[in-house]
Amino acid sequence: MIGPAQRAALAAQDPANVVRVDLPVAPEGGDPYEEAARLLSGWRTQGILTRDAGPCAYVLRTTSGFEDGSVRARTGAFLAVSAEPFAEGRVLPHERTHRGPKEDRRRLTHATACNLSPVFLLAPDSRGELAASLARVTAAEPWARAEAIGASHEVWVVGGEDAPRIAAAAGAEPAYIADGHHRYETSIVIREEAPAAWRAGARRTLAHVVSFRDPGLEILPTHRVVEGRKLAVEEVLAAAAPYFEPASREGATLTLVFGDGSQAPVALRSDADLSAATDLPAHPAVRSLAVAVCDAVMVKVVASSLQGGAPGLRYTPVEAEARAAARDDAVAFAILLPPTRLEEVKRVADAGEVMPPKSTFFAPKVPTGVVLRPLAGES
Repeated sequence: MIGPAQRAALAAQDPANVVRVDLPVAPEGGDPYEEAARLLSGWRTQGILTRDAGPCAYVLRTTSGFEDGSVRARTGAFLAVSAEPFAEGRVLPHERTHRGPKEDRRRLTHATACNLSPVFLLAPDSRGELAASLARVTAAEPWARAEAIGASHEVWVVGGEDAPRIAAAAGAEPAYIADGHHRYETSIVIREEAPAAWRAGARRTLAHVVSFRDPGLEILPTHRVVEGRKLAVEEVLAAAAPYFEPASREGATLTLVFGDGSQAPVALRSDADLSAATDLPAHPAVRSLAVAVCDAVMVKVVASSLQGGAPGLRYTPVEAEARAAARDDAVAFAILLPPTRLEEVKRVADAGEVMPPKSTFFAPKVPTGVVLRPLAGES
């Protein structure tokens, strides 16, 4: 989520900003992963990082504002979660991963012998025990407070008998990955190839676990900006007519936004012949998603027919940015999507399927640097 400009701005804030380790930049000609290990070692020596004497759970409440003007708080716990293959059925994914990011995380973990960025997991918490435990913890004054990247963060350190109780409640049922598929899959590889010095610690990986019941759990849509020849609303609706029909904004599968500021909410026709939408997933749990219909039908069939080939796409979770982009000369139109619902994520994961790219944007992102988990000496 952090590009070069934001990375530079964060690094400039403090010599010990965690971005220097999590997204390392080496001196000219150097190895960035070795630079990360050097910095991390120095922070330990200087006392910037300290290690708790016994096992702890770390509770984080993040409060942030949203585009609609609302303010919400989300609470979860940093815990050590078993790193095991998805076939075991205890951690369930909903995204497809790519080799490059996993190799980057693998090399960084080997260099630092540390879990840096947490995996973001969702616990079904059908009995409400995790939510209740976190509510009890957060009734007390927090151990620390911080402001970072547009949000307020409060942290509680939980030791003694309360820590394993939180862990047990979080792990009582299979967990679902919200964010961090690449990191979790990397942890499975690391578990098998870890050196003897931290092989025991590599059996688990750092995760931030939030209850399904948390009222601040928010999934934002990722809107599409279709690049190419500028298109008028009449032209697009005519091409889309075999597949889509006009709808109210509330009942729309998608809302198209055009350069003149006009918009057209549309719904997928129940009688549409979708044989041309060859990329539309077969499984009903995925096929019914608005984002799947958007990418496979509106973009790859309708927009492609109008542009004479597959158009370029840009993505944004901010509706105002998508609307503004529609006015650009190099943009055909923008597509506003409804948010993917939590039950849809669960249904896809339970089916062993994956969602199209850019289907979910869990907000706010879990901050890196609240808790780091060294692998050496862990069990």
